[in-house]
Amino acid sequence: MKKLVALILSVAMLLSLVSVAGAEGGKTTVVFWNSWTGGDGEALQALVDKFNASQDEVFVDMTRTTSFGDMLQTALPTNEAADLILLNVNDMNRYDGYLRPLTTIFDNTALKAEDFSPAYLNMAYKDGQLYGIPFQISTYMMYYNKDLLAAAGIAEPPTTFEGWTEAAEKISALSTADKPIYGSGLFYCYNGQNQSVIQRFGTDYLIVGDAENGFKANLLGNEALASALIWMKNLYDNGYNPKERDIDSMMAAGQIGLMTNGGWLKGTLDASGINYGITRLPTAKGDDLADWALGDLNCFMMTTSASDETAAAAEKFIEWWFTGSGLEAQEVTQNVDYSGMTPNAEWSISMCYLNAYLPTVASPEYQAEQILVDLTPSETAQVQMFTAPGTLFFSDAASVQADFVENWVFNGPANPTYDDVQSFLEEYQADLEDYIAEYYN
Repeated sequence: MKKLVALILSVAMLLSLVSVAGAEGGKTTVVFWNSWTGGDGEALQALVDKFNASQDEVFVDMTRTTSFGDMLQTALPTNEAADLILLNVNDMNRYDGYLRPLTTIFDNTALKAEDFSPAYLNMAYKDGQLYGIPFQISTYMMYYNKDLLAAAGIAEPPTTFEGWTEAAEKISALSTADKPIYGSGLFYCYNGQNQSVIQRFGTDYLIVGDAENGFKANLLGNEALASALIWMKNLYDNGYNPKERDIDSMMAAGQIGLMTNGGWLKGTLDASGINYGITRLPTAKGDDLADWALGDLNCFMMTTSASDETAAAAEKFIEWWFTGSGLEAQEVTQNVDYSGMTPNAEWSISMCYLNAYLPTVASPEYQAEQILVDLTPSETAQVQMFTAPGTLFFSDAASVQADFVENWVFNGPANPTYDDVQSFLEEYQADLEDYIAEYYN
């Protein structure tokens, strides 16, 4: 109860700040909420500060908080939410009716729809209206410790999951009592990372179909999913993969050989000083799946709490993000000269986030970063996560996967077979079917 009261008070305090937010020195104030609370959020704050100092028309008042979702749910119905937010496109349906269309931004600014990758911009459309401008592609990739691979006699990072297992066994053999070493670093509790690996086995979404033809759960009879779960369980059971939750810190401490994560890990590893590399995730057969984008998309979105005035001001900030001038230097430079770069390019390159803005992708600075070039999906790539983009069941599918992966790792049978997986997933298939049935009822 005390935690609930504290949450209500904190939200009320933030809302009171919103209600009095007017103009900062005569500027139009844009209230901006997001959940970027880590090191990347500090870089975002520095860029917002640069925007505020660069002109005398708009002031962006940004709040970065772990209570972002709670704040939105509390403030949106009372029309007291932020004007501008950063939101995953898969949550668009969750806030249906509270998001303000951005369709006219291409008339009001120098931005052009054709300058954005259609694979991603199209994810932010609903019923013919555009609700988001791509901010960040959170794509998953394979990180590897070069020194551990060399010590284990492995010349190149694996391109198949069979090769991942072989490498994990050899690297794990380097472990000592003083410093445990694990060849593999999977997170049983990290949905995005697990799903990115599962889908590289060749499976489709956890829920398939569409509103017109109907939806169905896709756990049973799914051979690729079964293969992924068997592979994962064996890594844990053989001791090649730790069961700790803080795998990032173990990677930064030089205790993990191979792992899957997003671009946000790069800054941590740079600061740690370990000798690491980044490459594409393996696949079951080692084939190139460049037309599959493993990850999700976060967008600039506006809420219905924004007035016409603050919406116009927010559009100016979004335009600046893609066409303005960013910081000339920041701590996370990785020996890159950011002078003259746009904020969008600086954010993408410094944080190792793939970009949906084609002028940035085509820039010499972006093209000089080989890992970004290698990982950037094609303009027509199909985006993969738990469900098709925008599907109502995204959160439901993610929740079910979180349950069954952790349960499988700790309680699934040893040396599992395909039939074991089918028996294990029956109750979770039923859970997904219940969510679908509720939608139709």
